Amino acid sequence: MNKTKLIIITASIALLGAACTPFSVSNSSNSDGGVLASVNNGETWEQRINIYFDRSSKKTIANLDVKEIIFSPKDSRKIFLIAEKNGLWISWNSGYNWDSIFSNSSVNDIAIDFKNPRRMYVAVGNSIAVSEDEGVHWKSTYITNHPSSFITSIVLDPNNLNILYAATSNSNILISENSGISWHIYTELPSGIILENMQFNSNELDANKKQTTIYAIAKGKGLIKSKDTGKTWEIFNIAGEPRDFELIPSGIVYASTSGLFRSLNFGNDWTSLPLISGKNDSNIYSIAINPNNPLKIFYGTRSTLYYSVDGGFNWIPRVLQTSLVPTELIIHPDDPDTLFMGLSVLK
Repeated sequence: MNKTKLIIITASIALLGAACTPFSVSNSSNSDGGVLASVNNGETWEQRINIYFDRSSKKTIANLDVKEIIFSPKDSRKIFLIAEKNGLWISWNSGYNWDSIFSNSSVNDIAIDFKNPRRMYVAVGNSIAVSEDEGVHWKSTYITNHPSSFITSIVLDPNNLNILYAATSNSNILISENSGISWHIYTELPSGIILENMQFNSNELDANKKQTTIYAIAKGKGLIKSKDTGKTWEIFNIAGEPRDFELIPSGIVYASTSGLFRSLNFGNDWTSLPLISGKNDSNIYSIAINPNNPLKIFYGTRSTLYYSVDGGFNWIPRVLQTSLVPTELIIHPDDPDTLFMGLSVLK
């Protein structure tokens, strides 16, 4: 196994908050973008985008391309947002105001300690940074000297939160077993397999009642699964380019450019859900499923949000009053009727 040269850097990474001059945020032509929230399952929406405003000026996140929205595990009023080219943001009040807390343009993922949410990690370019105070201060805990290699996904082991896995763009999975202090290569994937959005599945437990199954997107290839905490992987044979997936108590719902698919036995069998937007709808960009009732499914296309209350057999279409694409959908963890949508310019 090839060893990767690691450099541990302890210098603090400077905080750039909203009090500093925000970069690439303004009242741009994408005034209908940013983050939308609905308290009635997507029937009506309000924009939640303000950084600050006064009588003479106003700054918003309306022109950010939203990649991911994450609720803090113990306080759902705190919401983190990863912007495609504009770093990491936080809202302390359910999205009504936002602060820039990590300004690097290449933030790819975030992992939050669910027992101690003040501790979090971000994948940023070819490095990983850690904060022990909910993003106020940062320090680098991993960096590689290969400029073409970057961190694509990170995830904490729910069985031991001192263990952190990191997928790289050169098809490796790294592991730290001491909260990011030291690292080594854990798995060497086949060439060209680049993982995104790694997630442990809390519904699949081994004989010791531990979570060992990880799902991820293999960029450009499909949905991928490991049953042994990332040592070995299998790619599901499902048509189309991957877009999004959601884990549900009985399995997975997966979106690709060829439609929406559901498995009720953790990937052993798949059913193509009938879509009124088209049998092979390549415009699906995001999905969300009610955690209390997996029959309630949302998916977003370029112009429409589709909502089903019966597991995808019938759909309610709701036209989106925006020129942008819903690249992120997430249901509020404490109020399943509340839905957040992140918007982006279509690439």
